[in-house]
Amino acid sequence: MIKKLSVLLLLLAPFLCGFAQAQSFDLTNGRVPIASLDGLWRFHTGDNPAWANPSFDDSQWPLLRSDKDWAQQGYMSYSGMAWYRFRVAVPAGLDDLSLFLPRIRTCYEVYADGKLIGTYGKMPPNTSPYDGGGHFQMFPLPAGQHKQGQIEVALRVWHWPGFVTFFGGGPSYGGARVGDSKEIERLNDLDAARSFQSRASSLILGLLETLAGMGALALFVLRRKEPEYLWFSLMMLFGATNQWIPVIDSTLVWNEDVHDLIGQTALAGFGLSSLAFYQQLLKPRRTWFLKLAVASVALLMLNNLAANLFGTVQGTGFEALLLGLSDLVLNAWVVTTVFTSARKNSVDARLLAGPVALNSAAILWSEWAWTTYILGWQHRFNFSMAVTRKPFTIDLTDATEALFLLAVFAILILRFTRTRTQEERFETEFESARSVQQYLIPTLLPPTPGLSIESDYRPAREVGGDFFQVLPDASDGSALIIVGDVAGKGLQAGMLAALIVGSIRTAATFTTDPGRILALLNERLQGRGLVTCLALRIERDGSAALANAGHLPPYLNGQELAMEGALPLGAITGIEFPVLRFKLAEGDTLMLMTDGVAEAQDSDGHLFGFERIGEMLSKGTAAAALANAAQAFGQEDDITVLTVARSAAAASA
Repeated sequence: MIKKLSVLLLLLAPFLCGFAQAQSFDLTNGRVPIASLDGLWRFHTGDNPAWANPSFDDSQWPLLRSDKDWAQQGYMSYSGMAWYRFRVAVPAGLDDLSLFLPRIRTCYEVYADGKLIGTYGKMPPNTSPYDGGGHFQMFPLPAGQHKQGQIEVALRVWHWPGFVTFFGGGPSYGGARVGDSKEIERLNDLDAARSFQSRASSLILGLLETLAGMGALALFVLRRKEPEYLWFSLMMLFGATNQWIPVIDSTLVWNEDVHDLIGQTALAGFGLSSLAFYQQLLKPRRTWFLKLAVASVALLMLNNLAANLFGTVQGTGFEALLLGLSDLVLNAWVVTTVFTSARKNSVDARLLAGPVALNSAAILWSEWAWTTYILGWQHRFNFSMAVTRKPFTIDLTDATEALFLLAVFAILILRFTRTRTQEERFETEFESARSVQQYLIPTLLPPTPGLSIESDYRPAREVGGDFFQVLPDASDGSALIIVGDVAGKGLQAGMLAALIVGSIRTAATFTTDPGRILALLNERLQGRGLVTCLALRIERDGSAALANAGHLPPYLNGQELAMEGALPLGAITGIEFPVLRFKLAEGDTLMLMTDGVAEAQDSDGHLFGFERIGEMLSKGTAAAALANAAQAFGQEDDITVLTVARSAAAASA
């Protein structure tokens, strides 16, 4: 009997609703300036422009509650077009009226007495969903004498198919009002303030992440060789983008596809920059786990791009599931990497372990709750968990993110301070090395009777690997000249050059024979590095002996001397180096140089080359001019040039 009565009432419900007058809302009763629109509104699926006409008879339409969506009132899984209608009784003389409507899914138009007075989003044939703009929207009603003291309001609603799995169409909640525009505007301002207050934690965190990102970018500009600052900057700026999006939602009505594209791109950018940041900061081994994390983020980005380009409607459930899986893999890799590095006594990893664990747990909890909610597996847990609600709501994820942000930024500041201290120490050491090298490689050459010697030495870095020595012998009027080039650049090459110069001076106290000196240096350099070298002894009468250890041959009067090739010093023990004997006549000029001259390179990759050297020397170019030309062309290595000229006075003596 009870079942039969229930069926009978269900069949009669549309007819009973047809006689109900609850869809009329009265502002004349007590002449109140504002009245609630919560109650029963006429409803009909489909679309017909005539339904906006105030004279249209909607008495046969069913009535739905205005504080619930239509999915909760018998229209489950319905998407597309539908209409709501209700009327407002207006007292005489009250013309400045406005509607105050709650969020209505998905897009809609508002008609008053058949005239379009406002739109939320865009209606078909545009099929893109719109969202944002706060919890309520204000629509001023047309001024003037209203027919029979009432206004017929019609809402033309379109609901996006992608929302039907977890959002019903129509009003999402109650709170609709109609009344004096000033009062409605005051309500609208209060709603905007509440909406902004609810996003306060996102606003604060977005501001902090923006400042952190700009600060890290400034650190990267100062320290280009430390890319962790760049990755952290990108990580923070992408994260800030995701924090600013809900803040924008509270004020701006915008396309949901654009919203998702920006949000998902920012999420993917945050994920990839996070992977790069931890990889650079902690330097873990690159394993299959890292490749899986990169692939999961890339898949998320490709899915979002495909959804926006081709309009695919896999459903928000599928996208949420994909996002949850991507976050799971990404955060699992981050936590594993941090704790593995912490066990290896990494100070940075130990400082990060707590904040990273809390932040990852909060993110994964939020993703699990949201994904299971929209898939219909549970409706008990919300995707957000508030830490506090006063003075404004602070979400658990935002709180842990702020803690993580402070920890990482503190680590980067400490790293910057630490590396700056190391640089200052290195600068002191470099300055000491330069002082030693300048002492051992003279800028003022000793007097050499009968010979005019000019030199030009230009290291490619703070400390160079080229060296030369001029050692005159007052007992017989001869001069020993040695030029060489250490393989490599920088401090290590400079220190080896200093060692060689000391060895040269020591060897010269025992012998001035060029071949013998190179043999002694070769034994001294075994296991220390490779060095090319020329040893030249010039007698008072101009007789010269030149020994070569893999160095460039000198130029005599602009022509390259033909010399036998040889291995550099330090290559093989116990070898003899070839010696070339010749004589310098009056006015002859001998030029010795290192390979930094020939190997100078311009921006297009062209070498300075031996042909250019020969052309310049044939014109009598001096040492400084040749060094200047090579350096201006594009110095890549240390440059050393020596010219030795025999004077006329020496020839007559």
